[in-house]
Amino acid sequence: MTALPPPIDHAARYRQHLQACGYTPKPASAWDARAAQSGWKRRHDDYSDAFLARLDLRGVDSVLDVGCGPGLLSLPIAARVRQVHALDYSPGMLDGLRAAIARDGIDNIQPWQLAWDDDWSAVPRCDVAIASRSLMVPDLAQALAKLDAHARRRACIAFATGPRAGVTELAALLGRAWILMPDHRYPINLLLDMGREPRVDYLPLSLPDRERDAEELLQQVESLFGGLTPAEQQSVRTWHAASPDNRLGLAPTRRWAFIWWETTG
Repeated sequence: MTALPPPIDHAARYRQHLQACGYTPKPASAWDARAAQSGWKRRHDDYSDAFLARLDLRGVDSVLDVGCGPGLLSLPIAARVRQVHALDYSPGMLDGLRAAIARDGIDNIQPWQLAWDDDWSAVPRCDVAIASRSLMVPDLAQALAKLDAHARRRACIAFATGPRAGVTELAALLGRAWILMPDHRYPINLLLDMGREPRVDYLPLSLPDRERDAEELLQQVESLFGGLTPAEQQSVRTWHAASPDNRLGLAPTRRWAFIWWETTG
């Protein structure tokens, strides 16, 4: 009789995958700088509408929004429930949320400046906890367990299913090694390991940002692959000029999996 292979340690495999990708988490200051950019805001786009359409708030009294930014989801959710607790580690993003709260006269959103690895003991447990595009973290198993523990009824997340549009084409064009970031299979497997029963849906695929000019594309490419030689820069410009579809996707830049699970029973 052939012996079964040992069980997969999905938490360790995720950490190894992140290391292979050369992933480095952004400090809060990076998001502060983005929040301070003139006219910058996170888009209320098709992704937001798709996430909210799948978020079941029937009979829900309170929601915890982890990685809330300036309130892309917290603000519309606050119109549907009694209380929202909005958590982010960027003070600049939370300043944007507070400005929106003051502007709209909202009195049922409580901001919290906390990161995934901080102590959340002061944050109340809520009926529903969500983490939208905020779970690319060093320890995914710990983050999922933390979200699960703060949700009385269910938790909902969005996790990427693949790379942004255009990345694989540009990696091949430049001859750069490119390891795809961890995808939605990791949280699904980790939740199964936790004894949860994750349900999965898929949000629409985001389209490339056709309005990006060649210089903006070059900046995006250098942020992904590092410095480019003059010959590589010209290759990117030529690729950009060849078709209006030759752009990197918008943020969100990929199809996202909407994953939710019951935290009781």
